[in-house]
Amino acid sequence: MFKTNIINSLIHTFLEVLLNFYALFFKKIAKGVEGRKKSFDKIKTSFSKNDKIIHIHCSSYGEYLISEELTANLKKNFTDYKFLLSFISPSGYENANKSLFDCVIYLPLASNKNLKKFYGLISPKITLFIKNEIWPGYINYAKMYGSKVYSVGGNFQNNFFKRRTSYFSYAIKKFDKVFVVNENSKNLIEHYGNKNVFICGDLRFDNVIPDLSEEDEGIISEFIDGKRCIVFGSTWEEDERFILKYINESKRDLKYIIAPHEIGKNCNRIKQKIEKRSILFSEIKLNQSKGDFSCLIIDNIGMLSSLYSYCTLAYVGGGMGKAGLHNTLEPASFAKPVIIGKNYKTFDEARIMIKNGGMISVSNYKEFNNSFEKVISNQEELNRMSNSNSDYFRKQKGAINLILNHIKNQ
Repeated sequence: MFKTNIINSLIHTFLEVLLNFYALFFKKIAKGVEGRKKSFDKIKTSFSKNDKIIHIHCSSYGEYLISEELTANLKKNFTDYKFLLSFISPSGYENANKSLFDCVIYLPLASNKNLKKFYGLISPKITLFIKNEIWPGYINYAKMYGSKVYSVGGNFQNNFFKRRTSYFSYAIKKFDKVFVVNENSKNLIEHYGNKNVFICGDLRFDNVIPDLSEEDEGIISEFIDGKRCIVFGSTWEEDERFILKYINESKRDLKYIIAPHEIGKNCNRIKQKIEKRSILFSEIKLNQSKGDFSCLIIDNIGMLSSLYSYCTLAYVGGGMGKAGLHNTLEPASFAKPVIIGKNYKTFDEARIMIKNGGMISVSNYKEFNNSFEKVISNQEELNRMSNSNSDYFRKQKGAINLILNHIKNQ
């Protein structure tokens, strides 16, 4: 274990040098580098030695969203604790609800120097690593400083551990408890030496999606204007090739909302390729004739999950290419029929919803067009798919209560 710690520290020391170099050329990396420089100062000003602390670590915004409702419940049960949230990605750091936490930081890279400094400043009582985050250095030091350490919401695949067995195996054994989403993940973690594994299901089923603000709700309602609406969420270029062709060719009197996974230049690129009247959300707020537009492009982060409640039918992106399918549970939580791309086999919820009949997977434009036409024109089919997803979502709740009961009683 000592040898592994040394190697782990050297890797992260080298990584720190490498990231400082790449930060000169890549804005996203630069944000992380600059953010980590402030992490220790933020910890110093936010906590004292006597504080009881719960440290929650997420990789990015997606992992944060999985854990948000769990955090809210932890705060209700651990009222005399302070909460630290850490990220790797700017997407999480910039968009998390900071009011839930006493301190939000970029996680310092796990060199021995940083680890000693981190735990020299604070000694968390409870540490949670969300989803598939395994940080051997942090796990080891957290245990050394008396923290209970949990892995929460992991969905582990065989290929996750390939070539990383020695790097992860001792860390996996150190988790006090591991809460996973399915049987396959449980078997894998037990195989690598930790028998305190519990199937909790997917935390996303317990998440509460916030309503839009009164102003934004009014804007969306005026735009939709009582018509049927399709929301295309978390789209990539591979998805958008089909989406834009469908919108441009469709003769139906529909409303379309597109929320690309990456905003910035992508929003204007999409707008330029749409032949129907389209507008960015940042522009429509100032426009008086919102109902005159056919397509609304969302150029902000944070609205998408709520927008699914306004649609008749949803398309969730990422599965048409190799990016990875995005969150299909958000539209399902509103009992919406869902269409996705072809790459979904590693996503349990997608496989189940397809089997149940609430979701359709498409591989090419012909299937894409036929599926949308079949569903959008048939109220009976819309109702059947909606009911299927509603039933599935309702039956999967309960992960947060299971996790809380374990943490409170340990």
